[in-house]
Amino acid sequence: MKPLEGITIVELSTYIAAPSCGRVLATQGARVIKVESPAGDIERKFGPTLFCPATDEENPIYDTLNGGKEAVMLNLKDSRHMEQFHKLLEKADVFITNNRIQALKKMGLDYDSLKERYPKLIYAILLGYGEKGPKVNFPGFDAIAMFATGGFIQDMMVEAPGAYPIYLPMGFGDLICGTVLAGAIGTALYGREKSGKGDYVSLSLHGAAMWMFSIMSTGTQFGYQWPRGRYQGGPMGVPYKTKDNRWILPVVNEYERYWKSFCHAVGAEEIIDDPRFCTKQATFDPKNREDCIRYFENCFLKLNADEVLPKLEAADIIVSELAHFKDNHTSEQALANGFISPITYPNGDEITLAMPPVKMGSIEPPKAERAHSIGADNERVFKDFGIEL
Repeated sequence: MKPLEGITIVELSTYIAAPSCGRVLATQGARVIKVESPAGDIERKFGPTLFCPATDEENPIYDTLNGGKEAVMLNLKDSRHMEQFHKLLEKADVFITNNRIQALKKMGLDYDSLKERYPKLIYAILLGYGEKGPKVNFPGFDAIAMFATGGFIQDMMVEAPGAYPIYLPMGFGDLICGTVLAGAIGTALYGREKSGKGDYVSLSLHGAAMWMFSIMSTGTQFGYQWPRGRYQGGPMGVPYKTKDNRWILPVVNEYERYWKSFCHAVGAEEIIDDPRFCTKQATFDPKNREDCIRYFENCFLKLNADEVLPKLEAADIIVSELAHFKDNHTSEQALANGFISPITYPNGDEITLAMPPVKMGSIEPPKAERAHSIGADNERVFKDFGIEL
């Protein structure tokens, strides 16, 4: 028995963040009923933006977020359909949405309108900017509510002639927020077991940004400067190019502990005792830091990646070659752990889809599966809930 078997979730959501929350909970055994308008979730049509198919037969991006759910179509502008939606809520344990608060109020689906009617319901909402403040009613994607207003874009951009802000990762922040919200829903369900009462659970992209970027931002209150260029990084914490044009990234936080091992691994024995470089404190001098990085650059350029990586790994140094997104879907490590799962579409395409990363001893690793078409499960769901078609 999966941990969330017997839990019913009604999901009224679009795009990425909230649907990813429902996907995580579905893999843990919850019955997730995704309610869409006749036009469907706009994410159904997003695939071509990334050169992916987006058809009823093959829709890998949508499937990643919505596999394992039942699909119900309702037009909530129609009073009869709204009555049917409330019939779903009557028997639901959790309601997940990412609609804006003013839109939910207009439909009578805001928390204040539902909390007395459904006292045991866990009401979970994913917002752009939170419940208060001047941007409370602003729409928000992770690119804006998280990366732009959270400081990430500006602070990752080192200004140079012709420079421009980086191209942002798509859905990165959304998926983080959806996964965190899933955990919070689990906590609320546990609380309900003790209290017998429902709860309100919210998470915002902007609030998540304040938390996610806190390690980088806290120091700015004491004068730490962003953005930072290559030669402002730690000598054992910036990427290095190898002789065969690959990039290696070591990350060493215990500087003195690993200094000698690092030097031996990259052929830099002659600077092991150099007082300008051999202590972390010495590298706080900008000139010393840059000189050390430039020295290591020359060392790495004399070695192929397959030579230096094993030496760094043998020295217990945390290190990796810089990979590409295209490598993720053939990764032996990811396949071995079930982080990606193969799927074969009716047209014969064989690919892999990313899986929710949470592992539990009580459930088998989740498998990739196709999302259902709009309204495909209306008849079955309505029958189960005693709703007239």
